[in-house]
Amino acid sequence: MFHFENELLPVYLNKESINDHITHSDMPHWHDCIELIVVESGTVTCSSGGTNFSLYKGDVCFINRHQLHHLKQEDEDSSCHTVMIIGTTLLSQNPLVYEKYVQPVLEDVQFSHIRFEGNASPAAHISDLVMHAFSVNNERAPGYELDMISTVYKIFGQIYSAYITAPKTHLRDINMQLQQRMAEYIYANYSEPISLDDIAASGNISRSQCSRLFKQYTSLSPINFLNLHRLEMGRDQLRSTTFSIAEIAQNCGFSDQSYFSRMFVKQYNITPIAYRKGSNAK
Repeated sequence: MFHFENELLPVYLNKESINDHITHSDMPHWHDCIELIVVESGTVTCSSGGTNFSLYKGDVCFINRHQLHHLKQEDEDSSCHTVMIIGTTLLSQNPLVYEKYVQPVLEDVQFSHIRFEGNASPAAHISDLVMHAFSVNNERAPGYELDMISTVYKIFGQIYSAYITAPKTHLRDINMQLQQRMAEYIYANYSEPISLDDIAASGNISRSQCSRLFKQYTSLSPINFLNLHRLEMGRDQLRSTTFSIAEIAQNCGFSDQSYFSRMFVKQYNITPIAYRKGSNAK
């Protein structure tokens, strides 16, 4: 679940690169929010709904909630993009608007994403709205909440217009739903001892089928997926808590501190202590 600074105004905005690891996970993931990505420089490879596509400077991508997706940098030069994540509770305040316009989009599992190409309309219009929201969020002038809510609805209006005309080609199959169910089990229980048998049982499938589905949709084995998620949770705790390294290792399901540290260095090329010092210095 994505945590917002203000749950009553659930909007997150930031300019970042994928290498910052601020918003986007190192592995395929999903959340109960909608997401917009505006590429400002470089090239980004996006995977969503089982398809891969490239995003270039000026492109805008909308990703629907509960859709498995992943971003990675396509070239050696650092890319830069503005990300806007919107909690769907913000769009549910008016029952008429929600039922007529918002709910059909959110509940359509075939509607994975839309890529708006280049600087032509509607990409340019959505980009302008996102940048306006970014400025409003930074300045926070009196009444900024009203401006932010209005801008969010204008953005969603553009999404809805695209939705009613877009071909429904991104059908999420039953195998993807099974993989998501097993990943949700990992997310809920990563701090506890988990075996391949446990993961497979959460999807009510065999070990071999479990491994095949994880490889198909995440390019990882189930255990590698589990360990990578544990490391990401550990990295978050290093950045946001004062827990000791040993406490963080235990919180994230690692058998001991030394094993956590070795895995952390292998994944991020930095020790947990050095990572914490660097995060606190920013």
